[in-house]
Amino acid sequence: MTPLACPSCGASFRASDIDRTLGIASCHACNEVLDLRTRDAATDARLDVLTRPPPAALPLPEKFKVNDASGRLDISWRWFSPAHLFLAFFAVFWNGFMVMWFGIAIAQGQVVMAVFGTLHAAVGIGVAYSTLCGFFNSTRISLEHGALSVKHGPLPWTGSGSWRREDLAQLYAEEVVSNGKNGRYTRYSLNAMLRDGRRVKLLKGLEERAQVIWLERTLESRMQIVDAPVEGEMAKR
Repeated sequence: MTPLACPSCGASFRASDIDRTLGIASCHACNEVLDLRTRDAATDARLDVLTRPPPAALPLPEKFKVNDASGRLDISWRWFSPAHLFLAFFAVFWNGFMVMWFGIAIAQGQVVMAVFGTLHAAVGIGVAYSTLCGFFNSTRISLEHGALSVKHGPLPWTGSGSWRREDLAQLYAEEVVSNGKNGRYTRYSLNAMLRDGRRVKLLKGLEERAQVIWLERTLESRMQIVDAPVEGEMAKR
């Protein structure tokens, strides 16, 4: 559902801009007054979403830290979990074995043996780097001066980005179920619907449903985005 917008400047109406008794909407950005008395069914649906009571506050997820001061909102959390201890042990064992493998291959001049071990060595390096990131990295979401940014660090990792508030039409959560060796597991992502119709992933790999719901609700409230249904979003229950 697209938000109800001012026909003059394109700004999205806020709940405080609507007077359903008088049947008008006054744009907070340009003061244009829109007559709602001749509204159609689609406009009525947008008004219902816009003027519905705000949802109840959610408890802060356990791993999250929030700093809200001087007009800047920072939400951060460390990646570390007990699973990274097992990964560290596995990475040491795997890469130690590969060092021994390549040592034998080089000592005996076994080119085929060395080539065969290359893929396994790449896996070991990838696991080791991912484990290091788990020990040292954090994710930080910042909202300041109308810009939303997501950063992962200090070790380099994909997924960082920045988006202007005026380009974001809606935030929504997505549930991703995958099959692994130890069965099915679920991860959650926070996505954005842009005003040009494109969709982008702001965050992925969140482990808890409560985390993505809290982020969606908190960021939409801070950016004054009225929550509306998005096709493909996770059911809110």
